Amino acid sequence: MTTDIDARLPFIACFWTYAGKSGYQQEFIAPENGRFVLHDSEGFEAGDSSSFAAAKEFIGCRREMPELKDKIHAVWLCLSIPHADGRLLESGVKEFLESRKEILRNIPIIVVFTKHDVLVDALELEAMESEESDEAALDRLKKDTLNNLCIQPLQDIAGSDILHATVSTNDGYENTVRQLIDLTTTNVEKFVASEAALAMMIAQRVDIGLKVKASIATGKKRYWRGLASSMNFTGFTMWDCLSVIHKDIIAVWNFNDPRCYLADDKFKELILKDLDKNDLPNIAGDVEKGLSAVAAILSLPPLAAPIVPIIVSITAGVILVKWAYDTYQRTDIVLRRIMTYIVDLTCIMQILFLLAPTGSVSRPAAEFASNAYENAGKRNVHSNIQSWHMPLTRSGRDDALEKIVGLIEGYSIKAEEVQDMRTKIGAHVELQGQGSQDSAQ
Repeated sequence: MTTDIDARLPFIACFWTYAGKSGYQQEFIAPENGRFVLHDSEGFEAGDSSSFAAAKEFIGCRREMPELKDKIHAVWLCLSIPHADGRLLESGVKEFLESRKEILRNIPIIVVFTKHDVLVDALELEAMESEESDEAALDRLKKDTLNNLCIQPLQDIAGSDILHATVSTNDGYENTVRQLIDLTTTNVEKFVASEAALAMMIAQRVDIGLKVKASIATGKKRYWRGLASSMNFTGFTMWDCLSVIHKDIIAVWNFNDPRCYLADDKFKELILKDLDKNDLPNIAGDVEKGLSAVAAILSLPPLAAPIVPIIVSITAGVILVKWAYDTYQRTDIVLRRIMTYIVDLTCIMQILFLLAPTGSVSRPAAEFASNAYENAGKRNVHSNIQSWHMPLTRSGRDDALEKIVGLIEGYSIKAEEVQDMRTKIGAHVELQGQGSQDSAQ
């Protein structure tokens, strides 16, 4: 699998449904998210041995492929929650589950019970008609019914260790999809490869916690890889460095941004404008070439060799810590500005995640996220970085990395809070739909 986060990093999942007609060999790639790849089965019908044989052949073939990007990373076996008198498992599904360890080996399988909203609505309607008002009793009934209709029959066939999740794509059930993605990513990382799990973290757009985790994980990986390199790249200004950081951070968040609002200079300027205000001390007098303003930083002449290879993709940009230390040993001002840019942009990405759950990103939404960050911890972040100073020893590179990680984690939005926060801001912010109406400016 390529390690360039600009390239497509497909998470290949197999859907097993009763109604699917696309066939195993056909990839399904959503036009608005080219990083997530699905293979949909034709389903296991009762008495249809050909579908089961085709499934075994497809999985076996993919399992033996040498490249990680061509392998199946996980299987989702999707089953509709049956009615009270319905049957959950057809004979073909039972046969697959009973031989899953032989067929899949280390590929994780998650049984996905779909249309959870239908079950919940039916039980709530029954409770309302019977004038049952005990919420705790209703919650127990929902849990017991799901267990009796789905979980227990599944475990009777597949064993108690079978992974399962219950989902609905309806409004109000967003957390069920997030939990499925989290469960899948955890098991892909455990049984397949960390690279595949990281690819899914980047591809998915439902779990803000996984986005933050991906940003940190990829940043650390780039950091250590850069330290081991002895290559020299000359001719890069501070603007070049920050542009690399910017590009890689927005790539990890993988927004649907067809007009590239997040990549253009107007958006970068929103983040740059406060990097040289009084909340970051100005010690230009101690620096040979002077660093008194952002304009001066961005117009610095190309850096002299030797420097580390900042041209390589880096997510958190922490490789620049070594560059800052080696190039400006007499001050830590440049390093702290780089750290500020990384944390600021990551926090803004989190706010934008709240504003753009689906659809394309609009320029007003991007600007609103930047402005909202002004009142959502920006001053505290800057003050925290201002009080930090790079140690005199070269271990300061690792200290800076840990400082960046600590700030990002400390100012992270919790995944379980996203749905409630979106509900609260929905009545006040109507920006998402403007993405298709914006003119390309």
